[in-house]
Amino acid sequence: MAIVRQTYYIYLRNLRTWLSQPMAVISPILSAALMFLIFGAPLGGITQIQGFPTDDYNAFLTAMILVMTMTFSGSDMAMVVLTDILSGYFDKLLLAPINRFSILFGTLLVAGTRALGQVLVILAIAMLFGVSFKTGLLGIVTVILTATIFGMGTACIGIIIAIKTKSTQVTMNSWLLFMPLAFITSAFMPKELLSGWFKVAVTINPVDYVLVGVRTIIIQGWEWESILPGLWALTAMTTILLITATWVYRRATA
Repeated sequence: MAIVRQTYYIYLRNLRTWLSQPMAVISPILSAALMFLIFGAPLGGITQIQGFPTDDYNAFLTAMILVMTMTFSGSDMAMVVLTDILSGYFDKLLLAPINRFSILFGTLLVAGTRALGQVLVILAIAMLFGVSFKTGLLGIVTVILTATIFGMGTACIGIIIAIKTKSTQVTMNSWLLFMPLAFITSAFMPKELLSGWFKVAVTINPVDYVLVGVRTIIIQGWEWESILPGLWALTAMTTILLITATWVYRRATA
């Protein structure tokens, strides 16, 4: 099919652009390693608190690092799309005799590839720090798929921001939008040990359900009462964001 072939070539071009920027590839390695070093050892004593679900704080942190990296990748994709818009490349694609949705799908596929690469790097670093999965190989595969899909979902937010605003200033500061999604979670402490307004905010943040689901797979096993809400939240968020991104894109290119 023509749309498949066109999407492939758009994807290939965008992938090469990403790989041509070494820091875009190296930064996930550096940031993940720094998070384990900065938070892992200094906060390791938290595991002694009664009710803490694991005695390995690095294992507890792994889900946070995965979800946080995937969340902020949305702002990265916003800049990638905006760069194409401001450089005129986006308009050239619209004038070319190709299906317009190939442009969107090719961008999302690159977002998925970026997310997959980041997830694999983070998990490799986690294992170097001694993190083991209670669910074994199947759990590792499940976490990889979950985090990658989540990364594509947040990329949709970035695409929406870039297309709707076409503003460098707004897009560069879009990380402020992603910060509450990443930090108002049970990233550093189980929700049961939180209190006040923060606990309420965590409860209504859908990203936390994804984080808890991933963390449960890593440190506790197949406890579906914690995993399923995360999978449902992931499915709902990704579906809504994908539909919204498609709608925004369609209106912008009509």
